Amino acid sequence: MTDPNPTDAGIITVGEERWIPGSRRADGSYRPARKVRAGFTPLEDVQRYASPKARQQAEQEQQSQLQIQQQQQKPTKEAKPHSQPAPSTDSSPEERKIRNLQKKIRQIEELEQKLIKGEQLNDDQRGKVKKGKALRDELAKLLSSSATA
Repeated sequence: MTDPNPTDAGIITVGEERWIPGSRRADGSYRPARKVRAGFTPLEDVQRYASPKARQQAEQEQQSQLQIQQQQQKPTKEAKPHSQPAPSTDSSPEERKIRNLQKKIRQIEELEQKLIKGEQLNDDQRGKVKKGKALRDELAKLLSSSATA
């Protein structure tokens, strides 16, 4: 549900929230990020009517541009060193799962802050942000089950 591409008004979607990212004014001062209320659509984002023929032509142009981009892109693989931390034997599997989920949620929150600031994320990072709500729900379920046990 995260949309890294801002709308015409500059609004980005982070999780279920919409934000106008912070920016630098001409005088050098910083304009803070602002949250946009649900349902609000600025005039810049109102879509103009396009005839069916114009829509069809636009779709064909997008498809041809997408094919050109796919042909130009070459897959690259980055080698990462493999190092495994020593497993701790003093915690239960449930506690490890909770810590793991908390770590993932921290990383997602950092990525959401980057989006709010207007930085671009790669496909893997966008996918991670999309999983945020499901991970938060899973963590809440684990925490409630461990509290009752």
